[in-house]
Amino acid sequence: MANSPLDTPDDVPEADDEARRTSFGTLVDAERYDRLRPDHPDDAVHWLTGSPEEPLDVLDLAAGTGKVSRTLARRGHRVVAVDPSDGMLSVLRHWLAESPRAQVRAVAGTAEHVPLPDASVDAVVVGQAWHWLRPAAAAAEVARVLRPGGVLGLAWVVRDVSVGWAAELEALFGGEGLGEATGADEAAPGAHARDLADAGWWPRVPLRGAQRERASFPAVQRLASADDVVALASTYSGLAVSRRREGLLARVRELAEGAAGPDGSVLLPQVCHCFRYRLP
Repeated sequence: MANSPLDTPDDVPEADDEARRTSFGTLVDAERYDRLRPDHPDDAVHWLTGSPEEPLDVLDLAAGTGKVSRTLARRGHRVVAVDPSDGMLSVLRHWLAESPRAQVRAVAGTAEHVPLPDASVDAVVVGQAWHWLRPAAAAAEVARVLRPGGVLGLAWVVRDVSVGWAAELEALFGGEGLGEATGADEAAPGAHARDLADAGWWPRVPLRGAQRERASFPAVQRLASADDVVALASTYSGLAVSRRREGLLARVRELAEGAAGPDGSVLLPQVCHCFRYRLP
């Protein structure tokens, strides 16, 4: 049988490791993920949707536990959150049960087969996830569901490698390909973080004719203790499947304890790098 066009090398996800791709909601605890993963800054999410003055119809694609969906809902947007993991979506559904006024629907689905009609949304947002998708197939679905002039926004919150201990943490994960992959060459330790900060680097987003822009926002995260830093690290997909997991977590604890303040809390310096694509 001939290969599908979607199976060509040009359309392989940048982090195409099945164990990692399927770890969210299984090996990676969904509630821990939701509690400890950083939020995308509110102003970053506003920028990703095109900085609108009025509420929009927005697709939160690969939504996970709905962290971005909740920020969108607080801004008054009408949101459809799509993710393949029922375990991750269950956290969002629990929040929705307690937030009846939020205009959010949680729907099981994938980026390559979005369960929405043509031209049905004004914006698509993908937080911490484009690297898991098949870019050509996902971009085709994004183009299909967006209305004319619609916007695709991609975002990654990554450690700020200009700060000493965060750079050490990044090197610890980057050298093993355990950080959040973003489309750069993971064979080079820490390369994905450097490339995100490089104004000349762009993710693979084959949207013909789209006008593209980029922006970055500070995203410092305060964690209550070194224990929470270790728990946060355990939500990284690469670490979840690593045979060196315990040793890596022990080193994370050492770094976190060294960075802790007098009250034991830890400020994790991070940056939210955003990429925006507007269709004609």
